[in-house]
Amino acid sequence: MFKFLNFKDIEWKDAPRGYYLSNVKQHTLWEDKKTGATLALVKFPKGVADKIHTHPEANQITIGLSGEIEMPNGIVPMLPNMAATASKGGKHGATNFTKDSIVLFFWDGPPKPKVEE
Repeated sequence: MFKFLNFKDIEWKDAPRGYYLSNVKQHTLWEDKKTGATLALVKFPKGVADKIHTHPEANQITIGLSGEIEMPNGIVPMLPNMAATASKGGKHGATNFTKDSIVLFFWDGPPKPKVEE
């Protein structure tokens, strides 16, 4: 049976601290306790969100649902049809959100970020 979730009804929790630089919130939709794979909605306020980091134990798939981020080549809108991937151990982060944003993340193993800067 499907469970439906209205984003307006989400009880956001503080995201794990250590590499986030602002008041980032998270709502875990699903987690496999055996493998650590996780699907989560993450709510970013405007501003630089995180430090450069890797996920040594997981590949990451990111799907923008709303908002806007500034990438090295300019401002890119976060739209439902925008996705990005980071390979296991691949450096990423230092994302500058130019608008409040909601992003869907999937990690195929335990996210456990390792700060690289």
